[in-house]
Amino acid sequence: MPVLAGCGSSSSSSGNTTTEKSSEGGQKSIAGVMANDHGTKTVESGGKTEVELDDFYFEPTVLQGKPGEKVELELKNEGKVEHSFTVNAQQIDKELEPGAKAEVTVTIPKSGAISFYCKYHKSSGMAGALATAGTGGMTGTGTTQTNTGGGKGYGGY
Repeated sequence: MPVLAGCGSSSSSSGNTTTEKSSEGGQKSIAGVMANDHGTKTVESGGKTEVELDDFYFEPTVLQGKPGEKVELELKNEGKVEHSFTVNAQQIDKELEPGAKAEVTVTIPKSGAISFYCKYHKSSGMAGALATAGTGGMTGTGTTQTNTGGGKGYGGY
């Protein structure tokens, strides 16, 4: 399968990340939320991982890592409108104007996946997941439950 590069895909990270672009594109249920799929990246602590916020997706859409691992994300809004990076389960709500950059630290869940999303464009599929490596954040296995109505209910994470 071809590897596709998007705008701004160059990264200044320390190189401890790998990107999987298999089955990229379309909408998928990721951590219980419909998301525009733009790939999966396996992350490791000790380096920054770039996450692109665009109109209307996150790239990569799924971030996988070791259970309980803390990961620093470098957020870049490459879209034409304001976006947010919101993780209710971790009390993260970072708003970014077009062209803005920000950094946040997230924790990979101990098991399964938890969703992140743009609070302005979640209904347009602008969502993704933090997932334990090997789970992919994809639903259908019965291991992930999310209350998409109010964005709460991530008990135990």
